Amino acid sequence: MKYASLFLLQGLTEEEREVCRQLAVTEEQTYGKGEQIYTPMHSRRALAMVLEGHVRVWQGRVPMNDLLPGDVFGVAALFGTDEDYPSTVVAESDCRILYIPQETVVQWMKEVPTVAQNYVGFLSDRIRFLNRRLSTLTAGQTDGKLWRYLLAHRDANGMVTLTDGMGELAERLDMSRSSLYRSLDSLTQMGKIRRQRRTIIILKTEE
Repeated sequence: MKYASLFLLQGLTEEEREVCRQLAVTEEQTYGKGEQIYTPMHSRRALAMVLEGHVRVWQGRVPMNDLLPGDVFGVAALFGTDEDYPSTVVAESDCRILYIPQETVVQWMKEVPTVAQNYVGFLSDRIRFLNRRLSTLTAGQTDGKLWRYLLAHRDANGMVTLTDGMGELAERLDMSRSSLYRSLDSLTQMGKIRRQRRTIIILKTEE
């Protein structure tokens, strides 16, 4: 099978792989360099696997990911209700794409439950990855918000006493408790503050 390395088929027995092979209905298509494969207005309800070439995923004008043979796209949109695809996928070289339609994936899931588990596992990993990426992107914003709050509420000795606790502070700053603790750790590592139970000591006063 050309899609033997597909993540959906990982952990399957030889008998289960044969079942999937017999149920599979696939289609191959070639694209020239620079040709758009998926756009927000044009996509398929299918898993798309790169067989040959180099594909790039764009979010607006920002390149998000480079895909090589064996990589897939279209996973999250396979069962979504939104008609618009979230990205633009462009052939960076002449390439060949294998499409596995939604109907085939549904049949695989019905006959081989491990396929469904692999699909859910893949999406779970993507969610964790995106959460980590979002945390990285927003970390500077939350650090800055906390730092400005501490500077504005410090006393003459450069101290801020959290009489209502971390939960109340997180609510005031409109952030989660986990984000608040990450920002406190970040400011501590930068040498800007020191924590003593419910008291935060400002060590540096520059913005």
